[in-house]
Amino acid sequence: MNHKKTAAALLFIFLISLHIFPQADRSRNSRDVVIGIFSFSPINFINEAGQPDGLFPSIIEEIARESGWKVRYREGSFSQGMERLQNGEIDLMVSTAWSESRAERMDYSGESVVELWGQVFIPGSSKIRNINDLQGKTVGVVKKDITGQNLIRTAEIFDITFNIREYSTFFEVFEAVEAGHIHAGAAPHHFGLRYGPAYGLVGSSIMFSPFSIYFTVKKGTNRDLLDDIDRNLAAWKQDRSSVYYDALKYWMTPEELRQRTVPPWVRIIIPFFSFLILFILVTSILIRNSLNRRIKQIFSREQRYRSLVQKIEAFILRITPEGTVTVASDYTQSLLKTGDLTGQNIFDLNILPDNLTAGNLQEIVNLNQKEKENISCIPVDGGEQYFQWHLHSVGTEENDNIICIGINVTDRIRVESALKVSDERFISFMNNIPAFAYIRDSQGKLVYTNPAVAAMMSNPDSDSLEDYISDPELIRKINDGDQRIINRESEMETLEYEVQLPGEGRPIHIHNIRFPINMPHNEMLIGGFAIDVSESKEIEEQLNQSRKMEAIGELAGGIAHDFNNQLAGIMGYTDLLSHGINDERQEKYISKLKSAIEGASELTSQLLSFSRKSDREHRALDINDLTEELISLLSHSIGIQIKIHFNDKADRSVIVGDKNRIQNALLNISINARDAMDNQGDLYFSTQNIFVDEKMSALQGYVLEPGPYVKVSVEDSGNGIPKEIRDKIFEPFFTTKSEGRGTGMGLAQVYGTMQEHKGNITVQSTRDRGTVFSLYFPGSEEHRTEAETEVNLVEDKKNYTIAVVDDESMIREFLKLTLSGSGHTLRLFEKGEDFIDTLKEDKNRYDLVILDMIMPGMSGVECYREMMKINSRMRVLLSSGYSRKEEAEEIMANKNVLYIQKPFSITELTTAIRNLMAGRNDH
Repeated sequence: MNHKKTAAALLFIFLISLHIFPQADRSRNSRDVVIGIFSFSPINFINEAGQPDGLFPSIIEEIARESGWKVRYREGSFSQGMERLQNGEIDLMVSTAWSESRAERMDYSGESVVELWGQVFIPGSSKIRNINDLQGKTVGVVKKDITGQNLIRTAEIFDITFNIREYSTFFEVFEAVEAGHIHAGAAPHHFGLRYGPAYGLVGSSIMFSPFSIYFTVKKGTNRDLLDDIDRNLAAWKQDRSSVYYDALKYWMTPEELRQRTVPPWVRIIIPFFSFLILFILVTSILIRNSLNRRIKQIFSREQRYRSLVQKIEAFILRITPEGTVTVASDYTQSLLKTGDLTGQNIFDLNILPDNLTAGNLQEIVNLNQKEKENISCIPVDGGEQYFQWHLHSVGTEENDNIICIGINVTDRIRVESALKVSDERFISFMNNIPAFAYIRDSQGKLVYTNPAVAAMMSNPDSDSLEDYISDPELIRKINDGDQRIINRESEMETLEYEVQLPGEGRPIHIHNIRFPINMPHNEMLIGGFAIDVSESKEIEEQLNQSRKMEAIGELAGGIAHDFNNQLAGIMGYTDLLSHGINDERQEKYISKLKSAIEGASELTSQLLSFSRKSDREHRALDINDLTEELISLLSHSIGIQIKIHFNDKADRSVIVGDKNRIQNALLNISINARDAMDNQGDLYFSTQNIFVDEKMSALQGYVLEPGPYVKVSVEDSGNGIPKEIRDKIFEPFFTTKSEGRGTGMGLAQVYGTMQEHKGNITVQSTRDRGTVFSLYFPGSEEHRTEAETEVNLVEDKKNYTIAVVDDESMIREFLKLTLSGSGHTLRLFEKGEDFIDTLKEDKNRYDLVILDMIMPGMSGVECYREMMKINSRMRVLLSSGYSRKEEAEEIMANKNVLYIQKPFSITELTTAIRNLMAGRNDH
C-alpha cells in the first residue's frame, strides 16, 4: 500500500514537470527579416554596446523567437528608414505613426504598440507659455516625424505661424534648443520628460495630438510579418503578465526606477518549487513512517530539494502556529543578517505585514486555507524593499506546519508607483486645465470628464455641452463631425458656437476641438476640449468696432474737408456781395445766406469732431464742477418728471479737455436719456477714479492706454437700446428718432469728443431696464486754470505780395478779388510744384504765402518743407478744413506760421494777414 502511494506521488511530480516544461513543437521555417531602426529612446535605439535596444526590439525579440525569424537591423534616421522601406532595402519599419499619406504607401499592423502625446519643450527661462507665444518663433522638429506634423496642424487651427527647422533626431532638436539656435522643440512627451533635463529643457503647457505607433511594411508586401506581429500582440494584450506588458512597464518607466522584471519562467518555477518543497515534506513524513529501511535515500533526496530551495531569492520559512521558526532558507538569513533564525519568533523579526498576527496564523492552521496575499516593507542593505507574502498551512502531524514565502516585488511596486504618479499628474493637469475636457465612446456616452465639465453639468440628466444647444442644425454638425472621427475619416473636428449654461447671465462662446483616441482591440473613442473664448470674442468685436469707427471718421473728415473748401468760396463771395448791397431786402437775403453757411459750417465741425480733426482748446478742468453745472442746466429744461441724482463723486476729478465739448457730450447723452424715458424716470450721474490695467485695456479694444482715468457714468431708467442697433448708435447720421427730431450726429459727436480726449465711451443696456453710458477721461495732475485774455488785433495798412497755393479755383478767385481790391499783389497757384519753381527763381519774391494743406500731388506739408529749404523766414498763412494740431503739428511749431480755419470771412482773412505780418501768431 505504501509503495503505491510512493509511485502515485512520483507520477504526480512527473505530470507537474510536463505541465511546467512543455515540449511543444514550434519548429518553423526560419526567415530572414531586415528591420529599420532609428534613435527614438526608449522606444527604439542603439545602445552603448552597439546593439538594438528599447521597447520595439524587446517585442521583436519575442516575436522572432515565436515565429522563427532571423532578424537583422539596419540603422539610420527615421526619414532614411522610410525611404529604405519603399526601396525594398528593409522588410519592416518600427515606430511609425499612422497618417493618410503614409497609409497610401504602407501597410500597418492592426495592433498598435504604444500611444504617445506630442509636447513642446523649451528652456527653463523661456517666456513661451501657450501656443500663441510660438507666433514668429523658430521651432525644431524631426524630419517627416508625425509629432512635428501634428504641431504644425494644431498651429494652423489657431492661425499661429512659426518657422520650422528640421533635424534628423530628437537629440539634435534638443541640442539646438539648448544652444539657442531655435526657440523650442517638438517631441513625444515621454522622450522630453526623460531627456529634456539633460539639456536644461522643461515641458511647456503646449501638449497636442495623441497618436499611436505601429509596425509597418511597404504597401502590398510582407503581410505575413504583420500577421505574426498582430497574432502575438493580440494574445499578449489579453494577459497582464505577458512579455508585452513586462517590456512596456520596463521601457516606459523612468530610468532611475527601471529594473528588469522577473522572467516568466521564474514566476512559473517559484510556485512549482514551493509546491515541490511541500510535497517533499509530506513525502518524507510518509517515507519515515512507512519505509524506515529507505530513510537514508529519502533524506538524501530531501537534502537535494532543500539545497534547491536555498538558492531561491525569496523569504522561505517554516514556523509553528505560535510563530516559532523551525526552518529558514540561507537567502532569508543572509537578508536579515541576524544569524541562525531557528527558534526565534517570526513576529520579533518584523518582516510580516502588520495585519498578520498570531491569531491569523492559528486561523490558517484551523481552517487549512491560504491566507490573503499581503505586502510588507523591509529595510534591506540600506534601502527599503517590498515583499509579498504567501502563507500556507501544511496538513501534517508535525507542529511546524505553516510555510511562509515572501517574494520580492520591489520592482513591481516601484513601477506601479511610477504609473500612479504619472496618472496623478495627468489627472492634475486635466483637473486644472482652463477648458471643458471630455472623452466619449462611439455611442456618444461620456466615459471621462474633468471637473470643469462636472461643474458645468448642474442638470443631472445632462452629460454633454450639446444638451444645452437648441439649434438642430448645430447639433447635426456636431454629430456629423463625431461620425467622421468614428469612421476614421477625420483627424480633428473644430467648431465654434454659443451655448447658454445654467447660472450664466449670458451665452458663452465655445471653441470646440474633437479628435480620435485609438484604443486597444480597434476601439475608437472621441476626445474633446471645449474652450470658453467669450472674452476673446468680445475683444475682437471691440477691435472691429474701433476699426469701423476709425474708418467712418476718416470718411467723415474727408467729406468735411471738401465741404469746407466749397463753403469757403461761398462764404467769400457772399462777403463780397454784401459790400455792394444797399437794398434792405437783399441785405436780409444775404444775412439768411450767411446763417445757412454758418449752419453748414457747424455740421462740418461736428463731422471733424467725430473724425478727431477739429481744433479745440484743452485745459485743466474739474469734471465734478462741470457735471454740477450741467445738472443745474438740466434741472430747468429736461422736465420736472425726471429726477436727477449725483451722489458718487471722484476724489481726484481734474482732467484736461475742452469744457464746451465735454459738457455738450454729456448734454447729448442726457437728452437721449430723456427721450428713452418718455420724460419720466431717474437720471443718475456719477464720477469715479479707476486704473486701467492691461486686461481692461484689452476688453476696451486697446483704445485706452494703461493708467489712471476718471470715469463719468450717465445712467437712465428708460427702455434700453435693442441689441441689433447697439453697434450703430455712434455712427454719423444714424438715428431712431422721427424726421425732424434729430440729425443722428449727437452720439457721433460724443464719440468724436472721446477720441479727441484720448478716452473711450462704452454702453451697457438691458431691455426695459435702462442704459448706462461710461466715459473714460485720462486723469491729470494739473490744476484748473482760468482762461487767458484774448490778444488784441494789430492794425496794419501795408500792402503785400502774396502767393495763393490752393487746388480749389473758387477759393483762388475769391482771394484774388478780395485781396487785390485791398491793394495787395497776388499770384495764384493750383499746384505746389509750380509755386516752388517760382520761389527757386527768387526766394524773396513773396511777402507771405496762403497755403492749403490738402492738395493732390504735392501736399501742403510737402510744399512747406520745400519752401523752408529755400527761404526759412517765409511767412505762411495755413488754410485748411482739418485740425492744425494733428495734421500740421510740424508746421505750427514755426513762429512765422498762422492758421485760419475754412470757411472764413473777409474780416477773418484780413485780420489773420495783419497779425501774421505783425508777428502776432498765437496758435
